[in-house]
Amino acid sequence: MIFYFAYHKLTVESIGIFIWCFLILIKAIHNAQVANISLYSSLTFDSEWMMIAVIPFILLYNGKRGKKSLLTKYFFYIVYPAHLWILMMLKYCLLG
Repeated sequence: MIFYFAYHKLTVESIGIFIWCFLILIKAIHNAQVANISLYSSLTFDSEWMMIAVIPFILLYNGKRGKKSLLTKYFFYIVYPAHLWILMMLKYCLLG
């Protein structure tokens, strides 16, 4: 809904995302206290509050499409699965 009401208003979108993430963070902290679990566990399980990390990318967006080339077209089809595979291998190598 934030993106719908703030269409083409990057500052308003960013403020809306910040407020939403702050509310989710407060909820996660409260849930950790009520459930008597560690704050680390609560923040890693309820990780939606980390959406705040997209704000710089939203503010850097200039409204134009990027370059169209064969490399950019298929880049993430290779890189995304490869990075997941590498992380999985690291997990198995380090943790057994």
